[in-house]
Amino acid sequence: MTNHLIRSIAAAHLMLFLTACGVMPHPEAVPSISSDRATELDSALADVVARHKINTAAVAVIENGAVVWSNHYGLQSPDVPASAQTLYDVGSITKTVVAETVLRLVADGKLSLDESMSAYWLDPDLEDDLRHQLLTPRMALSHTTGFMNWRFFAEGRKLAFINEPGTRFGYSGEGFEYLARFVEAKLDQPFEQLARRYVFEPSGVSSAAMSVDPDNFPSIAQALDSEGQFPGYYCRPEGWCRETGDFSAAGSMVITLEGLTRFVIRTMRGDGLTPELMAERNTLHAEQEAIDCSQVPEVLCPVRVGYGLGWNIVELENDKIIGHRGSDWSVVSLAYYYETSRDGLVVLFNAPNRAGIAAMVDTLQLLDPDSPELHGYIARRARAEN
Repeated sequence: MTNHLIRSIAAAHLMLFLTACGVMPHPEAVPSISSDRATELDSALADVVARHKINTAAVAVIENGAVVWSNHYGLQSPDVPASAQTLYDVGSITKTVVAETVLRLVADGKLSLDESMSAYWLDPDLEDDLRHQLLTPRMALSHTTGFMNWRFFAEGRKLAFINEPGTRFGYSGEGFEYLARFVEAKLDQPFEQLARRYVFEPSGVSSAAMSVDPDNFPSIAQALDSEGQFPGYYCRPEGWCRETGDFSAAGSMVITLEGLTRFVIRTMRGDGLTPELMAERNTLHAEQEAIDCSQVPEVLCPVRVGYGLGWNIVELENDKIIGHRGSDWSVVSLAYYYETSRDGLVVLFNAPNRAGIAAMVDTLQLLDPDSPELHGYIARRARAEN
């Protein structure tokens, strides 16, 4: 009999007992970490990292709003093991820091979610399109600006509307870059400075950077391509590199595992937000297509999925999962928590994308085998293998 089956039987017996007593436990939670389970997990995750040839990995388990287990695997750089000081590129999880900064600026009376951004920022590509006057911070945070993900996918590589602003979901890094430029212009401060004041410092996070700083290079996990080659910090295998000082609101923030978990925990508590703003953030504003749950029908299947204000929202029958994913050529990252139990995971892989996706499937099956996130990663693994 497997450990998972034993846990399932025990959970079923507990459910029957509590139901008979008139108490209905909440089923959506990450399995608890005992000392024996921690030892088993450490060995199993080390095997996942080795089997999928993951360069660097960091994992944390959150239970009732506190980290109960974490570990690092692989190398930060040649002959330097990953550690608590290692900085990880978390990809699009960067957007959650942008969102939390903006929401705290709203709570502080500096911004409004529904003001037009046109009074302070207009991208030159949109000068002749009056629809730019409709754009608001709420649209950017909920991915309803009408922009495609990146302008370099468009003909002529120019920013343009592909949907009417505010009418439908369309995941867009451009929307977050637009929002950050608006905030900087209105408040006359660099966005990263605002993020430090409103998010990082209150969270006790000192090791995080949203812009390229060579001083951080020695601590950043080196990204290797499928051939094991390191193209350089903030560089892509095809040769393009970001310049010193370059800031991105949509991706490439580097942060330690501890820093990111501190941020996630403060976020789930709603520190610095009004109850109304927290409720708005955690409400699904833009719905995506339904998830195909047929590959693993025994796993929790979402009722609806989409975005709140900056965060991915997965609605379940009796709960929500609030989180975000990151993905790039060398990044596969995931951070989420169950709204009711405040249990969650942070998983950071510095690895070629295909390897990282396969490893994420195995890791979720180990840490949270009922996680609805499995549906998406199993589908991505299948696409990568074809």
